[in-house]
Amino acid sequence: MSRQITQPVNQVRLTNVAVVRMNRHGKRFEVACYRNKILNYRQGIETDLSEVLQTDRVFTNVSKGLFAPSKDLKLAFDTNDQEKCCRIILDKGQIQVSDMERSATLENTAREVANMVATKCVNSQTDRPYTNTQIRDAMKKAEFSVQPTSARSVKQQFLDCVKAIQEKGVLDIQRAKMELAIVVSDNSLVGELVTALKEEALASIQPSQHKERVQFFIDPSKYRVVDSLAKKIGANLEIVRQTVTREGDVDVALELERNTALQQNQNSHDSVDIDDDLAAEVAELDMELESMNLNPTNPYLNDSDDDDYAGGQVSQRKKNKKAQKKSKKAKRREKEEAAMRQERIDTEKKRREEREQRLAKENNDDNPSTAQAVHVSGDGSKKSCNTCGGSFTPAEYRAHFRSDWHRYNQKLKMKGLQPIDENEFKMFDEDAFFT
Repeated sequence: MSRQITQPVNQVRLTNVAVVRMNRHGKRFEVACYRNKILNYRQGIETDLSEVLQTDRVFTNVSKGLFAPSKDLKLAFDTNDQEKCCRIILDKGQIQVSDMERSATLENTAREVANMVATKCVNSQTDRPYTNTQIRDAMKKAEFSVQPTSARSVKQQFLDCVKAIQEKGVLDIQRAKMELAIVVSDNSLVGELVTALKEEALASIQPSQHKERVQFFIDPSKYRVVDSLAKKIGANLEIVRQTVTREGDVDVALELERNTALQQNQNSHDSVDIDDDLAAEVAELDMELESMNLNPTNPYLNDSDDDDYAGGQVSQRKKNKKAQKKSKKAKRREKEEAAMRQERIDTEKKRREEREQRLAKENNDDNPSTAQAVHVSGDGSKKSCNTCGGSFTPAEYRAHFRSDWHRYNQKLKMKGLQPIDENEFKMFDEDAFFT
């Protein structure tokens, strides 16, 4: 008898879920979202609900899978449309954010704030910008902590950061000046405009070649005041430079020394004149040099062939020296290689002699009387090598397989050549064999 198999075919497993919750009219409503999509939706980066929601239904409890009744949706949101209710919950609901996601978001916000400070602020004495690393260190020393962008925008936190650094005195920092220009249609309004700017202490006036144009620097916080002033007199306001900075080091002491040196140089250049006698001497020297260059009888101008010949000799001499250096290097290298080769040969000879002495000592240490008896009695107790031939006592037979003679015959055998006897091997050129 077969048993009925029941499987939950109407269940959808939700993984990687982030819940957005909202309470209205005493009811709890939740939507199931992807973790990394909620903030993108609120920032306007993602607009497709299918990429944000795991299911387009409103729940009363996501973990239990309980859907919200239609009458509760009608009471809380004045509509039964699931998509509209989901959008309201996404826009105004409470987000569950993990620790890693929260720390990553705060780190990105801190990086944006530091980048904005480094871009829009300068040293108050040198007008040179700071680096991002210096700004991040100053933020830590000033104990400035960023907040989520949902609570406070990046620009607001940028202003708070500059204020905190200035109050703590960590860096000598201020907002970079803006360079503006106001163009008026009537030249008579220029004086009135300059007077108004100076009275309000809004800007430092810069000289301009055009009479109907007033160019000046202001603090960015005074931009709205200047804009309203330009509109009041019917002039056009132009932004020449958003941030006025200077390139170079931020070292104040070095900058002050450099400015002092430039000022002294300018003053000395303006105040000191060249004496007439010195000018006359310089003119005479210039005339003499010119006459020497133009005189055809000048010996220094007619020795071109000799110079070419001398130059050719010099170049040939240099080539010969280079060739000699190369030949010396080659000879020295050959001598070193020959010395190393001879050293290897001597080492191998010494090793062979030590081996032969050790084998002879082992043969003497084995039973000398027995060895003599075997030698006298004949070849019955001796052994022969299949490769080299010959007859050996047991000790000699064992030592034979470690000898250079046997090694050499093994090489000949592998090449398909006939082996040689011991006398021929002793007559063999050992230097050629071991190199």
